[in-house]
Amino acid sequence: MLLAAATPASWFTGFSLPDVTLSFFAILLEGAPFLLLGAIASGLVDLFLPPQLLRRFLPKSKAKGVLAAIAAGFFFPLCECGAMPVISRLVRKGIPTSIATTYLLATPLLNPLTLLSTWLAFRSQDPWLMVGLRLGFGTVVVFFIGIWLTQQRPEKMLRPEVLTGEAEGAADALVNVNLRLGAPLPTLQRFCATVTRDFLGVLIFLVIGAAFAAVFSTGINRAILDPIGQSTLFGPLAGIGLAQVLCLCSTTDAFIIATFATFSVAAKIAFLVAGPLFDLKLFWLYQSLYQRQFVVTLWAMITGATLLLTVFYGFH
Repeated sequence: MLLAAATPASWFTGFSLPDVTLSFFAILLEGAPFLLLGAIASGLVDLFLPPQLLRRFLPKSKAKGVLAAIAAGFFFPLCECGAMPVISRLVRKGIPTSIATTYLLATPLLNPLTLLSTWLAFRSQDPWLMVGLRLGFGTVVVFFIGIWLTQQRPEKMLRPEVLTGEAEGAADALVNVNLRLGAPLPTLQRFCATVTRDFLGVLIFLVIGAAFAAVFSTGINRAILDPIGQSTLFGPLAGIGLAQVLCLCSTTDAFIIATFATFSVAAKIAFLVAGPLFDLKLFWLYQSLYQRQFVVTLWAMITGATLLLTVFYGFH
């Protein structure tokens, strides 16, 4: 009934170049500063965190390692864009891919800034329930994905050049050439080279994702989603789809979904859990480190786990 009431044409508002352009730059300008901060953090990790020190503090148990990565996501917060360069650096330093990827998923979703913004956005709509459900469901989904990741081989997850270190070797060769030419401040130069490499290496994927998201988000008739958002089954599905199309930052997404007053709690939580874990821009960002087939599988796992939890909550 809900889907039949809307004709296919009514789902789309038409293509508007000014709207697409505005949406594109909004997404890009929102994500790029965090991406730069992540690249700076990556440079600091490269210089001051030796691999043996990182591995020494990791639990030997896979399950405990996943829990440690989730805890790190809470205590060392980064947004989804800023986390990518850091994760790339950690993987290249020998941190298990499953642990690094779990942290990548946990930090934008479970960090205190995200939870605080959720409370503020829903301060007149039972804020503690929304914060509790986002934190609880998010932790369950990330833990489930993390355990699944521990069963995957790195060569099935990472891009070949990441496994072989080709990109790293080329960048280090450039630094070495500069040093032989007598360039001063080698430590500062290595830091700048690392930041530049990581920022530019991921920026192109953010641009591609922002372009796709801008076209989709401005062309969809959002009003058609209001009655769907009340459905026990289609509501969470609509919340997930909306989050993955809009490509919002995890620290601001709660303010958007809070305005969808007709959406059920389950639909809103699906939006808040799925968005920071996977959206259109992240589909491209993740491919700077991971193979496309793995990225698609990760999307299916995240979407399925989030949908299962939120639909169950809606029926409860």
